[in-house]
Amino acid sequence: MKKDLNCPYSLIDREYICEHKTARVTPGDIKTVHNHDGYEIVLFLHGDVNIMIEPDIFKMKRGDMFFTSPLVFHGLDLEDINSYERVVINIQYEYLNELGDEDTDFSTLFRSASSPNMNHLVIPEEALPEFIELAERLNRCMDSTDFGHTVLAKALLVEFLLKALQYSSNTKPLPKNNLMPQVVSRIFDYIDTNIKEDITINSMALALHYSSDHLSRVFSEATGDSLKHYINAKKIVLAQRLLLQNYSPYDVCFMVGYNNYSSFSRRFSKQIGMSPKQFQLSHKDDT
Repeated sequence: MKKDLNCPYSLIDREYICEHKTARVTPGDIKTVHNHDGYEIVLFLHGDVNIMIEPDIFKMKRGDMFFTSPLVFHGLDLEDINSYERVVINIQYEYLNELGDEDTDFSTLFRSASSPNMNHLVIPEEALPEFIELAERLNRCMDSTDFGHTVLAKALLVEFLLKALQYSSNTKPLPKNNLMPQVVSRIFDYIDTNIKEDITINSMALALHYSSDHLSRVFSEATGDSLKHYINAKKIVLAQRLLLQNYSPYDVCFMVGYNNYSSFSRRFSKQIGMSPKQFQLSHKDDT
């Protein structure tokens, strides 16, 4: 997996984005683990691809539909860059909430019994054409100027989500076919448990009874990311969540395990593209 450590976070700058991607993937198109400020759906159709949604890795099969919650790290490992077909839908956090009502909560699609951050459905072959057609019609509506295109786009997106929700409601939980090496799963668990502390690779190695070099190597091989970078990136994700809860940027710095505000602010700005205060102000209407 190609490393792209400078910009792991991206804003979804439209209410929704829908693409049916069939073009050849170039190595430059592949990011390492990254996250978004909204929801993501991937419907896999063809290729030789592993998907990482922290803390798991799955071998994708035709009909797999993965739902990833906001700020959750995810990435791809393509065995063959010449063939990767999928439908990808990104939805802003606020917009998804507006699509449902008191009886229909679409956010439930993005969590499951085994994870609060993701969900995995298998869409049968006979149902795939309908999902693909809905996605292609939604994609055409994105840049349309026809009368009523906004209303039609919303209706198509709701129909797509409702059909997915029907499969989610009628499907038993899938067995977890996780390809993540056990030692890397232990690394994820350690980081999550100690995320508010000043985590070092040496302290982690001591706690997990491995050498620091071994932990760094196996983590990089499994995720395409460096362990040090991932630890800091996870701290910034927690900082985002706390800022959205209206904690002051200065307090958040120490709540996520940094002991110097200038270092925290620089790290946050590098990852998110704005300062902690700017981020908080930009989401003031969302809280």
